[in-house]
Amino acid sequence: MEFLIAYDIADTKRVAKLGRFLSKIGVRIEYSIFYVKASKEEMIEMAMKINDIIDTEADDVRIYEIEDYGIALGTADLLDEIFIIK
Repeated sequence: MEFLIAYDIADTKRVAKLGRFLSKIGVRIEYSIFYVKASKEEMIEMAMKINDIIDTEADDVRIYEIEDYGIALGTADLLDEIFIIK
């Protein structure tokens, strides 16, 4: 399975720590967006590790499963499965 992990972190130390962690498991697409290939079980385990890194009151991390519908410009689809860490 393929996922996008996007984040908005309030503290620079946590930003750096999360960036280092995600760099080990995925590919940086943008400054705060990573592409990760993992099983559903692996992603749940990674989400728990991410939860340990962030401040759940101040930070926002979202994990989106990528579904292959080909290439489309100018349209958007709703994703069935979204992980939101709060």
